[in-house]
Amino acid sequence: MKPAGPLLKARNLDRKRAQRLKLLDFIRDPVIHMIRSMTGYGAGYALENQRTVSVEIRSTNHRFLDLNIRIPREYSFLEAEIAQLLRASLRRGRIELHAAVQGPVPAESLLDMDVAAGFVGAAERLRERFHLEDALDLKTLMSLPGVVRNRDALRVPGQAVDGDVSRLLLECTREALQHLVAVREREGAALARTMRGSLEQVGAALAELRARMPRSVEKHRQRLAERLERLAPDIAVDPQRVAQEVALMAERSDFAEELVRLESHANEFGRLLQCEEPVGKELDFLIQEMQREINTTLAKSADLDITRPALAAKAEIERLREQVQNIE
Repeated sequence: MKPAGPLLKARNLDRKRAQRLKLLDFIRDPVIHMIRSMTGYGAGYALENQRTVSVEIRSTNHRFLDLNIRIPREYSFLEAEIAQLLRASLRRGRIELHAAVQGPVPAESLLDMDVAAGFVGAAERLRERFHLEDALDLKTLMSLPGVVRNRDALRVPGQAVDGDVSRLLLECTREALQHLVAVREREGAALARTMRGSLEQVGAALAELRARMPRSVEKHRQRLAERLERLAPDIAVDPQRVAQEVALMAERSDFAEELVRLESHANEFGRLLQCEEPVGKELDFLIQEMQREINTTLAKSADLDITRPALAAKAEIERLREQVQNIE
């Protein structure tokens, strides 16, 4: 019985490595922790002493944390504290917060008599100066800007800033923020499950690539020998020269290093999915590295049996890239 040749031994080793690849860290543990999406909505409401306070928070994708806070002018001193609350719970995303305070306001307080008097006086001077017959009617006067003020943003004249309203604004902000974080966590959990499925497909494609890598070199040697036989059937071919050509081709098309780095990046990607801290930037960096390695593998590939699983891995990595763009 002949001893197993080097090629057979290499195939057996690669089959074992392919089997071990199925136990990569990123598919070993199905538990998904606190990956968060960057999109979400939350709201908080309170009613006290005939005053209604509402806070709404919307978040969308952004490379950094971008806060846009809109609150009634008389409570603008709370903006710094509200921003601190947001920064304590959020790391990335464009955050838009809108707060409103509504309460009973006398109808006469809605009219700005000084502005109305200014318009009436200006209309009278225009009529006298240009000898006009028409006068400014009431309907037109009330439609002019500033004559009727916004009820939501109005404070009763002489009324001081209400400490209870300030407290309600902060409480509603905390409530809205809690709802926003819950929505981002639910969406993040769904994204993590989707990414885990794509990551498993990447792992399967990498295992297939590793299993086919030694066979690719042998197939190239056979194709080279057959081509020489067809082109020059009567000329003796130097086996050593053929071996040199095969070795050169194997060196040019060797993607073992890229495959090792891809496996390492995939393991790290899976580990980050288990983190409780925001990891969106780290995942984005890993995806860029994985894309670079799989593109290099495809560029080196001269065998359809290598190209197919490499393209499958590339497609799944692209799906991962799209999902990562929404991770906090």
